[in-house]
Amino acid sequence: MNVLKILFSITLALFLTACAGFQPLYGENTSVRTNFNRLSAAPIDGRAGFLFSQALLDRGGIVTGESGTFVLETVLSKSQVNVGVRIDNVSTRSRLTLRARYSVRDREGKIAYRGLAESQAAFDVPDEPYGALVAEQGAEETAVSVLAEKVLNDLAVFFASAQEEH
Repeated sequence: MNVLKILFSITLALFLTACAGFQPLYGENTSVRTNFNRLSAAPIDGRAGFLFSQALLDRGGIVTGESGTFVLETVLSKSQVNVGVRIDNVSTRSRLTLRARYSVRDREGKIAYRGLAESQAAFDVPDEPYGALVAEQGAEETAVSVLAEKVLNDLAVFFASAQEEH
């Protein structure tokens, strides 16, 4: 029985020492949080741009404007493809694809990082025009939310790795 306790203690000690260097990306006093506080987002046109800016603010605390030490510049492009068509050639399902091509520049205008992210959302297209519009807007909100999360995760990894290099 004592041998089991010793083996368990050694195994537990190994697992705990393996986690000793772990530091969460989004912790309170991390380089990611510090850099997100110094990052602002250039305004983006359109409804998707507004939603994207709001998602950046809600999830990462990134404000819109060009007042930060770093500025996130984003170009959004949206495409929609009908994936379900009835026999009378009326669309019943669509897939919305949203792409973000973004870059982070410093105050001197030097590009520090570039990235590309993509998000998709599918939605049913009802026969009523208002219902189709609401369904498309809902899919756009979902795609923007996922896209903002992807961009923030990518930026978090960039800022964390940039801190490790210094």
